Amino acid sequence: MGLREDVNVWIGTGAAAVVSIVLLSLWARASIRSSLERPALQSVVVGVAVGVAMSFAIWWLYPLSIAILPPIEGQVETLYALLRQPPGPIRAFPLLLLVVAAEELVWRGLAIDVFSKMLGPWQAVLVSALLYVLPQIAFRSPLLMIIALLCGLVWGALRVRFKGLAAPLSAHIIWDVLVFIMYPVA
Repeated sequence: MGLREDVNVWIGTGAAAVVSIVLLSLWARASIRSSLERPALQSVVVGVAVGVAMSFAIWWLYPLSIAILPPIEGQVETLYALLRQPPGPIRAFPLLLLVVAAEELVWRGLAIDVFSKMLGPWQAVLVSALLYVLPQIAFRSPLLMIIALLCGLVWGALRVRFKGLAAPLSAHIIWDVLVFIMYPVA
């Protein structure tokens, strides 16, 4: 996000995702393997339902938020303009899946595993969500930071509750597809 004026958002996030996955495969192979064990169908179904519910929450809260704080509308339009950069969100869908997978492996996989050993699982969810917000600071959008924190908390809770990445990965993909591709708020 910090390089968004200089580097296409899809190239930047895609490169970050590839680097993250490579580094994780080198240093955290066991953690990744345990997080990706064959998921129960219930985890995927719950993840999809949570992703849909989160999307409805965004669609409902967005008009309220711009009524309260009108500058939010410009910030959201700027974010969507970045996502419309070539190749655009529809053509970049495979890259979007890679980015979501990398984020889930890093923030809900490795981070929660590491911090759970020190703090316990629910405190690890909070720390992981706070760390998930850090890259969003470069965008300089308080709204994006709040949304990242809330999403990080929900997806982290799914990770702890269902003891794997299937539920948060499903929720994250559904939310991204609905909010960024199919039915954008701006």
